[in-house]
Amino acid sequence: MQSVLCPVVGRLSDVVDRKYLACAQLTIAFVGSVVSAKAESMNELIGGGILVGVGLASLGIIVSIPSEVLPLKYRAIANGANFLGGAFGGLVGSLGSGSVTNMSADGWRNIFWIQAAFHAALVFLLLVCYFPAAREYPKMTATEYVWSMDPVGCVLFIGGATLVILALNWTGGTYAWSNAHVGAPLGIGLGLLVLFGIYEWKGRADGIVAHVLFAKGYNFPLSVFAFAVEGWIFYSAVNSITPQIVLNLGWETSSFDISVRQLSFQLSTIFFSIPMVLYATKFKDLKWPLVVTYSIFLIVCICYATITPKWSNAQYGLNVLAGIGQSGPLTLILALVQFAAPHAFIATASGFALSARAIGGAFGSAVLNAIVNGKLASTLEPKVNAAATAAGLPESSVPLLLAAMEAGAGFDDVPGLDTSILAQASEASHSAYAAAYRLAWSSIIPFVALAIIGVLFIHNVKDQMTDVVESSVEKSRTTRAESDDKAV
Repeated sequence: MQSVLCPVVGRLSDVVDRKYLACAQLTIAFVGSVVSAKAESMNELIGGGILVGVGLASLGIIVSIPSEVLPLKYRAIANGANFLGGAFGGLVGSLGSGSVTNMSADGWRNIFWIQAAFHAALVFLLLVCYFPAAREYPKMTATEYVWSMDPVGCVLFIGGATLVILALNWTGGTYAWSNAHVGAPLGIGLGLLVLFGIYEWKGRADGIVAHVLFAKGYNFPLSVFAFAVEGWIFYSAVNSITPQIVLNLGWETSSFDISVRQLSFQLSTIFFSIPMVLYATKFKDLKWPLVVTYSIFLIVCICYATITPKWSNAQYGLNVLAGIGQSGPLTLILALVQFAAPHAFIATASGFALSARAIGGAFGSAVLNAIVNGKLASTLEPKVNAAATAAGLPESSVPLLLAAMEAGAGFDDVPGLDTSILAQASEASHSAYAAAYRLAWSSIIPFVALAIIGVLFIHNVKDQMTDVVESSVEKSRTTRAESDDKAV
């Protein structure tokens, strides 16, 4: 819901109103949290999740508010603050959810009650503390308002993105790539997205992808592409594959220990994001910090492409480097997107970039899972079989051993298995998994290289980082519109 609706909701807020639209969405998210907390069936839980997703689609609005109420020279700081808030919220959420879940069998319900409380508090704070400057909206009929929101583009984008994400999620193990459940929605979804692109190019100049976003050069498409690559990296490699590496190479055996190890990535991302935005603000330079951080992540990809089961300690260092590598894109790319957009399209552009990141993540997860599963299908069983039988395990016990290794339990039920044979089989398993993960990380390298090339072609926005405020909450501040009037 968040991925699909972000640009649509952003467009709506640019046309109508930002404050009350965000409050309405977060109120829907509050209702969804309550529904999920009280759910008695999976259908009710899914329904609650959909409502929460409607609220999360307000992210395009939320990231636009600090950017428009602060002077343009502080736009990097505004987006950095947004990231820090989300990062700390993620840490607190993961630790808190783990705590309440362990309290009782129904402890998971408390997660949604906590969500409901936060959503309600946010609505209250927006209503009480956020008073944007009055905006003069043109007088339009209801039909004209609907048309100004680009209904054709919205339908094509929502339909295409929904089907593509659905198909890619189904490739995670539910269906094979060749299955019609994947091929049909993927083909139709991609077709709708192609039609969306053609329509936004030839059919309409002021839609979701307004032509004015390209008026200042190619910063907007290059930034969106780089953000999509960052989503590909984060959602697939960092968020999904890396924890699997830690588990399947035998470095950690519990989800808690894996989460603790991943803190070396999360904390480094948080800590290094602060000097990143301070440098960008002081020197009015958003381009070269991105070049440096993407280059660091390229080094991380190359290192993971050569990983072996003996790299347990070295992986902490890779986590830190990965955190540094992502501290730039997560704080500066949205600022570049917003600089490329006129104020009338700031939430639309922000929402579109966030959606591109999520769709990039969906593609990345599907591709990397396919690579890993395909490699393991042809290597894991033969390697374990050869190692176990060479160590003395009866051939008939190999299927039971493989099942026990996959479940992480039941080794005592495998006839003929002893600690020496298990050690040999585990070493072979670790070797097979390492080879699969090397191949997966290798597939990311070209995309990171393309992102670096794209960022190199981004024009510097130093001349835009001024004291102008686009939507002041202080009557004495100069707005961009007022500056333009004085210039004339």
